[in-house]
Amino acid sequence: MLDFWYSARCNRQVKLVLCVAVCLMIYACAKVAELSLGFSLLSLGLGALVHVLRVIKLKLQGQQRYNSMFDALFFLLPIIYWLGLMLLLPAQHVWALMLQAIGFSVLGLFIVSIYSNRAPRFN
Repeated sequence: MLDFWYSARCNRQVKLVLCVAVCLMIYACAKVAELSLGFSLLSLGLGALVHVLRVIKLKLQGQQRYNSMFDALFFLLPIIYWLGLMLLLPAQHVWALMLQAIGFSVLGLFIVSIYSNRAPRFN
């Protein structure tokens, strides 16, 4: 999924549609149960961290000993966060809260990656 997001095939229109769809999903889930501000900010930070880790991984791609570590970190970090979040969330409407947390994580990744790849305004 990240390979598609960072590829040339995913143009600005596709990115805009995906961002709007994620925001609508978060809004619909917030009508059922609202995720707290702290968990929302942690989820946004997780998405930004995934982007930063991917940039670091691409810079260190020539060194084989770090690749397996970053692959494991990419896989484990979101899973550990979401499993910990499931344990801390109230039992009522946990599905809506988890969808919001995943949506905020994806939105954090989208915002940071779009901003970092934008063209400069002035030369």
